[in-house]
Amino acid sequence: MFNMRIVTGTISHETNVLSTINTDLEEFRKRRLYYGDELFEHFDGTRTPAGGIIEGCRQNGIELIPTVFASATPSGTITAEAFDRLLGDILDGIRDAGDVDAAVLHLHGAGVSEEYPDIEGKVLSEVRRIVGSKPLAATFDLHANYTEAMVENADLLIGYDTYPHVDGYERGLEAVNLTRKMLEGTFKPTKAFTQPPMLPALQVQFTGRYPMRTLIEEAHRMEAMQGVETITVAAGFPWSDIPEAGMSFIVTTDDDQELADSLAEELHDMAWSLRREFLVKPTPVREALRHVKSAEEGPIVLADIGDNPGGGAPEDGTVVLKTMLEEGLKGGVVAVIWDPAAVSEAVKAGVGETVRLSLGGHTDELHGEPLSVEGRVKNVTDGKFINEGPMGTGSESDMGATAVIEIGGNDVIVTTKRVQPLDLQVYRSQGIDPTAKRFIVVKSSVHYRAAHEPIAKKVLELDTPGLTSPRLAGFGFKNIRRPIFPLDIGMLGITELKSMDDE
Repeated sequence: MFNMRIVTGTISHETNVLSTINTDLEEFRKRRLYYGDELFEHFDGTRTPAGGIIEGCRQNGIELIPTVFASATPSGTITAEAFDRLLGDILDGIRDAGDVDAAVLHLHGAGVSEEYPDIEGKVLSEVRRIVGSKPLAATFDLHANYTEAMVENADLLIGYDTYPHVDGYERGLEAVNLTRKMLEGTFKPTKAFTQPPMLPALQVQFTGRYPMRTLIEEAHRMEAMQGVETITVAAGFPWSDIPEAGMSFIVTTDDDQELADSLAEELHDMAWSLRREFLVKPTPVREALRHVKSAEEGPIVLADIGDNPGGGAPEDGTVVLKTMLEEGLKGGVVAVIWDPAAVSEAVKAGVGETVRLSLGGHTDELHGEPLSVEGRVKNVTDGKFINEGPMGTGSESDMGATAVIEIGGNDVIVTTKRVQPLDLQVYRSQGIDPTAKRFIVVKSSVHYRAAHEPIAKKVLELDTPGLTSPRLAGFGFKNIRRPIFPLDIGMLGITELKSMDDE
């Protein structure tokens, strides 16, 4: 073994260009913006991509030099000022690190700034200018929209295998281990990159069930073949609205381009043959609530998939809560409604007091109107907790000042920060036992499943309006390549429709 030094950095944002929430530097500060050795303080020992990179370097006796870790909750387009500042800080950090042997970054893959529709391609190209021919690897989200610029500038691109994302730690380890093999000269990466014309909605990207599971399982079978090092299956993120948005496959072999090309084409063809299985059929809200009324056991988990902050929605939608109150449904918990003003009113009133609020619906007109409600303040906290579930285990979540307000016999968790309810500590940190609830409303598309499925008697995906609705044809995308399935399903010719019926 020889002494090795690896530099790392992160800019992670899943950009929903339709969101009205401006993603400036403050949005990164609200979630995570760390410099230098702060990376170790926040991620060492956690089951996260950064934790995996840290542990991978430790296991291999590699010195890790952190630069910047910047992550913002999914929202609107990143301002030019914010992106330029963060990229500049990473590049300065790499230069200041001096003589390094390689770079291993953690990115997202669906970031869009005012100036660059492909921020990851820009990051990788600029890092490549500095490190030259030295190994450059990066880990990515399963929702990454891969581009030629990303593939051309990185030696290794390794995406999550899971959604919910429970394997980030393993992907960080893998990136470091393969980088070491490159440095030792025992691995020469050769890549094949292909994109079927498919734009799946988030719900069918769930890797725990068919058809996404089928693609992941086939990729794993291929990874066991001689000469294959790693395969990335990416489902993509529609709301970035760039030409490359959608499904991608990257096959990386050890100096065997023909094998990489062949396997990538097989995955491409398999995905296309399954395209109809990627259509989404959520449950109407009233139908789901009436199912809760008739259910003998709970909790029933109801996913408000149209207002998922993890996809850039505001998380202040009121459609489900309004319908719950109209149906007279009691014994549930809503996680969560983002409304800083409402939290302020609750804190001012105090625990045990009654408050009258204009709750939610303040961001846009897509997610329901503000609700005039009266409720009792049950709890007030700082909103901080440590994740105990399978996603980001050991890392801290911060909902900001948080109030639990009982409205119509239901607990409503109201926050000052937008945080997707991924972990059962969202409830327990607020004095709520989720297993004792009749039903749980979660503003999430798929991530909730990791922690919620083990306690759920049933899971229903609600057909709610909003920026993360699976009804993709209604968003008026401007830049996505066309034709693409399912946006252009109505444009298919007679021959294509016949071939679909014959499959």
